Amino acid sequence: MFTRLLLAWDGSPSAQRALDLAVSVARRYGAEIVAASVAHSPTHAETEEDRVESVDATRRFLEESFSRVRDRAERAGVAVEHVIVEGEEPADDIIRYAHEHGFDLVVAGHHRGGRRPGRLVLHGLADRLVAHSDVPVLIVGDRGDG
Repeated sequence: MFTRLLLAWDGSPSAQRALDLAVSVARRYGAEIVAASVAHSPTHAETEEDRVESVDATRRFLEESFSRVRDRAERAGVAVEHVIVEGEEPADDIIRYAHEHGFDLVVAGHHRGGRRPGRLVLHGLADRLVAHSDVPVLIVGDRGDG
């Protein structure tokens, strides 16, 4: 049923729970997982140098946060590739990446407003993915969301 899963990764606890669920789905269907992060420059950056510095810092954070959890998937027998996409609108960039690379399912974490631990990819992503993606989307909520 699913052969290619795209995991939206921002390093948050919600993204970590989404990774765990994606690994379970991948094991069940023999699917591959690609974790995609979006590094975008903030609109408030004053100079091009500020934007480059901000994107570089974001890339480092995304790479480091993913490297800390990659072994969870590998211990479960699922290899996970991590890619970083540069863009301006994380949800649109994830949707575009899913379409361009033939993914069957997008898995993303969601956290309630007001206690948003992730700050890079998943801000408003879940709602936008559900509303605009032609690829099926599986949203993994915070614990205690009911």
